[in-house]
Amino acid sequence: MPNFTVAEIVKEFNLKVLYCNDEVDLEQRLITTLGINRGGLELSGFKSKRITLARRVMLLSSKENEYLDTLKTDTYQDHFVNILEEHIPAVFITANFNYEKELCQIAKKLKSKVPIIKFLGNTFDFSSTINLYITERLAPTTQIHGTFVNIFGYGVLITGPSGIGKSETTLDLIRNGHLFIGDDSINILKINNKIIGKTNEIVKNLIEIRGIGILDVTKMYGYHIVLPESQVHLVIKLIPANSSSWSKIDRVGDSLKYSDFFGVKVPLIQIPVTSGRNLADLIESAVISLKLKAAGQDSAIKFQEDLIATLRKRDKK
Repeated sequence: MPNFTVAEIVKEFNLKVLYCNDEVDLEQRLITTLGINRGGLELSGFKSKRITLARRVMLLSSKENEYLDTLKTDTYQDHFVNILEEHIPAVFITANFNYEKELCQIAKKLKSKVPIIKFLGNTFDFSSTINLYITERLAPTTQIHGTFVNIFGYGVLITGPSGIGKSETTLDLIRNGHLFIGDDSINILKINNKIIGKTNEIVKNLIEIRGIGILDVTKMYGYHIVLPESQVHLVIKLIPANSSSWSKIDRVGDSLKYSDFFGVKVPLIQIPVTSGRNLADLIESAVISLKLKAAGQDSAIKFQEDLIATLRKRDKK
């Protein structure tokens, strides 16, 4: 689990801290749970028995504001106390929440350790930005040595031993009009049960070609050929021709292998590397084949069906 704090959100989105106890450092307010909690239950008087910081951040906005308008002053003040005594990382309010002054006053009176932070947008903006940011920051993550491109809308992770030609093949794919995401170090995340790949910021837009050095693809081909991230739809593993795996390569294509990332299976195709093989064309063909299979058109199965039909006709004769 990455070390993710309220301070990081405040800095990333330039948010306004309305209240923070002098004894509390925002760097110590850890966020460890996905999602956002609306304050409806707490504002109705419900108090959780769980005493843990492993809680979602709380959002108060227009709906909570509308509900508070129906309550008496002493009632909603008691509910504010209920919220500020909770062991949650932080309370976020939007510009549509009109009780920020009262909330901060009670927080100061209680010397609450729960910071109150203002987001200068509406609820939808909060959900689509900070909620997604929290999801990405808490997502299971690993790093893969390889290159990552988007071919015909499919994210293709190219792996294999060092020096086998991953970067050179990627350069060919870029010249063929496909989109570059990253080279050498690819961050792999599991988000909403999908595997997402993005470049490591240190090597962003860079590709290493042996014998030439490090190249900036945006300066060579323009920024329009770069994507910041993509779902990983296919893993291509380049293997040496003299590898012991050579004899195990599927020649018909009827038994698809898979790579496992955090319990999510991604189709895997192994391509032997030999002199004279155009790897870029082969990878393009692999993507087209995978897309056709997804559309219900499997050439391997059709070949087997036609072969069986032909043999049956021959037997009848």
